[in-house]
Amino acid sequence: MVFRKYRAVKQWGKMDTRIFKEIYNSRNKRKMPAFEVPEAVKALGVPIFEPNEVFTQTNRKKNIIEQARSQAEGEVRFAEQEHPLQKNHPAYIFEGAEPMSDGIAQAALLTRSVVRYNLPDTILHNAAAKLDIDEEMVRDAILHGERYNPTLEKLPARFDPVMFWIRHVRLHGTPVLKRKVNRDSPLSVYLSGGQYFSRVPLVLRGQPHLTVQSPDSTVTMPWAGPIDVKAVSTEPLPDIYPISPIIDFEKDTIYNDDLLLTRRQQKTHVHSILWSREQDQKYPWTSEQNMANAILTTYAAAIAEATRNGATKLEKPLLVRGVQLVNGRLDLVAFQLNTLKPTETGDNAEKNIVWIEKGLRLYKPKPYYEQMEVVEKLDMNVFHKFVALMLGFGAPHAH
Repeated sequence: MVFRKYRAVKQWGKMDTRIFKEIYNSRNKRKMPAFEVPEAVKALGVPIFEPNEVFTQTNRKKNIIEQARSQAEGEVRFAEQEHPLQKNHPAYIFEGAEPMSDGIAQAALLTRSVVRYNLPDTILHNAAAKLDIDEEMVRDAILHGERYNPTLEKLPARFDPVMFWIRHVRLHGTPVLKRKVNRDSPLSVYLSGGQYFSRVPLVLRGQPHLTVQSPDSTVTMPWAGPIDVKAVSTEPLPDIYPISPIIDFEKDTIYNDDLLLTRRQQKTHVHSILWSREQDQKYPWTSEQNMANAILTTYAAAIAEATRNGATKLEKPLLVRGVQLVNGRLDLVAFQLNTLKPTETGDNAEKNIVWIEKGLRLYKPKPYYEQMEVVEKLDMNVFHKFVALMLGFGAPHAH
């Protein structure tokens, strides 16, 4: 009985193989429809050959390849010449990607500014800035920015500077910047002339998460009046020799020399820009470098406000505010633009003024891989300084 079953299984196996071969052969005999060149390809006017034709005719193959190469090179040259934004002129590029080597002093020299390390008393004690804001409301606002939302993206690999050899599990969640903001505004200004940018201009770029503007020009009123501006002009700029002020800028060709500013065509005025930056785990920036980045970015916003209508001369001084949040710390900047001239030799020429508050701890953040449930070590004094910066308007000759 076992032998008969074996013979039966063997015969069924032969039958299955024969059926499979017949099906396979029948499919191979079917003729596929002929390939038709799409109309879109015909419209391009490119030469079309049979698949084997290029390989059977050696000389023609070389001619086809050379012709295709020259055609591609011609298209690249055409794209470089005709692109409306691409320029062949080299330029220094600032995008906030590299830290300034000499920090605040380097930023002050590049922006031709005299630095004041605290906000004026008349601004801090302004009655309009003393708002009755409950502490729980501030905590709730911080949690809105720090708590995770449902997006799941691959977070940066965790790095421990002490036990750096340990490999941690890769986590998914919401990146630090996405927790805080959901609106980005392009900012780009173009500067040329002066001691450093006469041959190679400077392009300042940024992407502040919020750009606050107002139809009322009062928001740009200067904090220092003419007497203060004249007195500041006699103060020397920082000397960072042997470091070159332009050492940290990238050098590239100019892509766009036009002004980029949110709502540039509208009759509004830039009050302030606010943004957050994430510290690199292995190479975190110092508080000086963070503040230098905040000064240069706010300077770009002030230049954009001064030149938004095509102006090349500054009719009167203006002031723009900048707020940078880094790892729970605030960098507050009030930049008063007194001149559009870039850096020049000599100390008696007109200079800008910048008031700064560096690395103010607003709250204690959690690591990016942990969820914040409670806001710890909230400093309401820092928050009131932030409010004073945002609501403090011009007070000429008062300080």
